[in-house]
Amino acid sequence: MSTEESVENKALRVESHGIDHIDEHRRHGRPLDQFTIRFSPVIYLAPIVLGGAGIPLGLGLTGSVTAILLGNVLGALCTSLCAVMGPRLGMPQLTMGRSAFGYRGNYVPAALTSLLCLGYFTVGTILGAKSLASLTHLPYVPLAVVVAAASVLIAVFGHNLLHVFGRWVTWFSLVLLAVVTVFVLKAGAGPGAAGRLSGGGYWLAWLLEFTIVFSYTMSWAPYASDYSRYLPATTRFRAVFGWSFLGLFLGTTWMMAVGALVLTLLPDGEALDAFRVALPGSLLTITLLTFGVAALPHNAVNLYSNAMTCLTWNFPVRRTGTVLIAGVLGCVLSVLLGGPNFVDAFEAFLFLLTYFVMPWLAIICVDFYGKHGGERRYASTDAFYHPTGPLGGVRWAGLGSFLVGIVTSVPFMATNLYTGPIGHALGGADLSYFVSFVVAGLLYALTSRPDPAEDETVPAVTPVRDQQRRPSDASS
Repeated sequence: MSTEESVENKALRVESHGIDHIDEHRRHGRPLDQFTIRFSPVIYLAPIVLGGAGIPLGLGLTGSVTAILLGNVLGALCTSLCAVMGPRLGMPQLTMGRSAFGYRGNYVPAALTSLLCLGYFTVGTILGAKSLASLTHLPYVPLAVVVAAASVLIAVFGHNLLHVFGRWVTWFSLVLLAVVTVFVLKAGAGPGAAGRLSGGGYWLAWLLEFTIVFSYTMSWAPYASDYSRYLPATTRFRAVFGWSFLGLFLGTTWMMAVGALVLTLLPDGEALDAFRVALPGSLLTITLLTFGVAALPHNAVNLYSNAMTCLTWNFPVRRTGTVLIAGVLGCVLSVLLGGPNFVDAFEAFLFLLTYFVMPWLAIICVDFYGKHGGERRYASTDAFYHPTGPLGGVRWAGLGSFLVGIVTSVPFMATNLYTGPIGHALGGADLSYFVSFVVAGLLYALTSRPDPAEDETVPAVTPVRDQQRRPSDASS
């Protein structure tokens, strides 16, 4: 039986692993899987909405598309640099952070990432239910419950079913997106295609759209290794990076560009209404149904990664139980928050994400690629699972750099919730994410020191058994 057949056959078995290290003899999968697992979760309504956000601002089609391209290039780069870490260390993304932040210091970014996952699950449930409600004319609330319940079911089965379902969604969506794009191009650009801004106002609107796009695509980085950690440790760096980058960049850019183009037809309307103008009835039906179904891999990925992060900060419930709890909570939130002001709240949520993800990302990359030479200088994998071991307690070089990066960026923030003095002086341009990334990364590079326990390293592909890991680390 081939590895591919084995994964298909095991997809309906509940995954037995939590955040424990995946030994080499349990590894499976292909680099191509990184394309489908990055592409499928973004084929739903959110990228359409975000891509069209610049049109009502007066940015125009050209300005929107250039902001989309640059934001997604940088966002996909961030995520793919993290995806490479999975095969090398064989553990979830946030668990790796124990090397930089310490076993207990890592609770801070892990808990924040749990909120991120829960937030995006809520977003996906809202938008998936809205797509289905627009198609079926059924009430929103029961559809939100159905979308949430189906997402929970997929996430409970775990890693293999997430990959298999992602493949199905990807290959069907590629065909559908090609057809939809032809019809949207045939409909042509509408009155919103011409930009209404110039000078400083134009660049502020461009920076806002860029930030929205970058925030969304970069926010997949804390999940990246959750879906690459089962790949063999000998999998080529370039293959993992390349397929991950291509899947995420192509999916987000294609969806967002279509969203920008179709919204030029109704620059003051909503994306779903604009699709009704551009698409014939039968194609519109298939498209809305796909957006509703494609919310499931997005939601399931967020529930699954939420369970990984909860185990990392010692939430005292098994993986499957955590999926169920988060699913119920997210479903309730989707019912309460799915109102007319949702888009504005979503954009504010995205800005808030960057304030902790970017300094975390800088520290993780310095730790992996710089301090540990891309996995060659780590201590035994066992060290990641001992609260009193060489990675135990709090590592203040990492956690301190993380907190300083966030605090330093506060004056540069510019959102509807808060605008710092520098952000105000720049006319509302928000540069805080760049500041926090640079400050946290440089500070960690200057202050971190290798542990004595890290002098004894293990070969990069040597299987390491976690003989003394805690039960909660290995729980399903």
